[in-house]
Amino acid sequence: MSSINNQTTITFLGTSTAVPDLGSDTASFVINGKYLVDTGWSVIPNLRKYEIDPLNIEYLFFTHIHHDHYLSLPALIFYFTMKRKDLASLKIVGPADDLEKVVKLAQQFLQFERFFEDRGTPTLIPLQPGDSYEDENFVLHTCETVHPVQGLCYRFTDKLSERVFSFTGDTAYHPPIADHVKGSSLLIHEASRGPIAVDMNNNPALHSGAVDAARIAEAAQVEKLLLIHGPLSTADECVQVASQIFSKSVEWPKDGHTTIV
Repeated sequence: MSSINNQTTITFLGTSTAVPDLGSDTASFVINGKYLVDTGWSVIPNLRKYEIDPLNIEYLFFTHIHHDHYLSLPALIFYFTMKRKDLASLKIVGPADDLEKVVKLAQQFLQFERFFEDRGTPTLIPLQPGDSYEDENFVLHTCETVHPVQGLCYRFTDKLSERVFSFTGDTAYHPPIADHVKGSSLLIHEASRGPIAVDMNNNPALHSGAVDAARIAEAAQVEKLLLIHGPLSTADECVQVASQIFSKSVEWPKDGHTTIV
């Protein structure tokens, strides 16, 4: 789904945990029908299921390079290759520490040197936390997340709709994120640990609970909080506890749901 009357749209391909609930996928979504955020496990079937042509994807934004967030990158590259679309037209933005490595490994897995040596490679845009990137249709600003690998929290400004929203990727509770996302219409924040506040002294995986996400949203005074990337069995309870802290709207979107920012 593309932008509607210059409104910014977000279609969720999956909102479940790292090993997703049956019938769902891990966290992944599409902005304005053409900007993909992470791939989840099954990006091509998910895009087609929700009537988004994979060949319309212009950008892929990686929040970080953990397996569940890039697992079907080879499938996306293979689809472009089999449909003979110029791979350089696919721009991949992500953490500088790991971006080039994972794209190279994806092409090695597909045996590009043997079968597709003339097909080129996606255009890579590696970013360090704090970097910005501008396209004719949007602006990205980033800040660091707190996770075992380098991660980026993105603040996305849609130049066409003039709407601003932010998404964290995986992160422990990190108060500076609130300053980074302040003024956003919408914050998409992970809640992998369910309806709790995570004890930072016992958080080796460096994830957040719904209470942590709500604290960030309240401090930032965003207009709406969407929780994703946790067990779907806890979704309703996560919304309930977050709503006790964050004074505005809280939801856990369903797969296939489109939000208008």
